[in-house]
Amino acid sequence: MIPPKKVLLPFFLKVLIVTAQQQVDLPSRTELEKRLVENNVPALGVGTIENGEITNAFVIGKLKENTIAPNDAIFDTASITKSVTTLLTLRLADSGVFNLDEPLHQYWVDPDVADDPFHKRLTARHILGHRSGFKNWRYMNEENTLAFDFEPGTKVQYSGEGFEYLKEALTRKFDRSFSDLVHQEVFHPYQMDNSHVVWNSAIDLTKLAIAHNSELEPYDFDITERKTASAADNFMTTVNDLCLFGKAILEKKGLSDAVYREMVTAKSPVKDGVAFGLGWIVFENLGDGDYALLNAGSDTGVNAILLLLPKSQTGLVLLTNGDNGRKLVMQLIGDTLTVGPEILSRF
Repeated sequence: MIPPKKVLLPFFLKVLIVTAQQQVDLPSRTELEKRLVENNVPALGVGTIENGEITNAFVIGKLKENTIAPNDAIFDTASITKSVTTLLTLRLADSGVFNLDEPLHQYWVDPDVADDPFHKRLTARHILGHRSGFKNWRYMNEENTLAFDFEPGTKVQYSGEGFEYLKEALTRKFDRSFSDLVHQEVFHPYQMDNSHVVWNSAIDLTKLAIAHNSELEPYDFDITERKTASAADNFMTTVNDLCLFGKAILEKKGLSDAVYREMVTAKSPVKDGVAFGLGWIVFENLGDGDYALLNAGSDTGVNAILLLLPKSQTGLVLLTNGDNGRKLVMQLIGDTLTVGPEILSRF
């Protein structure tokens, strides 16, 4: 409840679904360390949830040259941010202070689309389902301005700009910063004490997993300049915090059954067996008819996934700080989960 007063397309192309007998067969640390070397990836964070309980949350490798990564290393997770924004929005809707279907123009209108009548039809539901009508980022338009490619709700098109639009509407409606809203509605109730959407002095820079290129060279990046929160990108967290987030989703913590069903129901088809729900990619009809929820992030020097299998209460978290991390993450999806090969075949 609210008290009174970059960029690459995310490699979301990865999602999974399981059966109630889903098994997690994590490679040994020795094997994981070998794969880090083989793939030229500095560090790997690994988290697993089995039968609804966190069974692993550790990090191997290096934050940067000559700096061993601690288990509470802080990783950028790129587009996994969108699942945080989704949970924030759905909790507000569940509490009755926000309506997913109310037009957002009463709170915010981006000047770029003020003369387009489509802006009066845009809702949070459109945005969470990637049906806003916006490209991923406005720089993809010729004039580097925001524009509707189609009427909201009529087609599917992945968009970070949509989530940024939603952020602006929420912060104005509730007269709170986005960071404050996320901390109050997500990080605090889910005990995610080491998670942040914007730079602040609580972040321990000595634990930051520096982004690296494919040759293991660090990118020049100053996290202290990240002073504007994004609703679509740059969520910073630890393996354990992201496992806590995933566990809470599996438990439907803080969401009614009705809202949870809306979140996980495939509504916006991407390809056979793969569709967007609200804020998640849903893989349907795996194994015994189970399904998987997935969000993934890919930016320069960042590759990460959060995969949840609700029926078997299974989860997999993989965080990396290298451009080659995507290949490693894909390998581990296939090797760690019983249905991994089936999932990979859908990509």
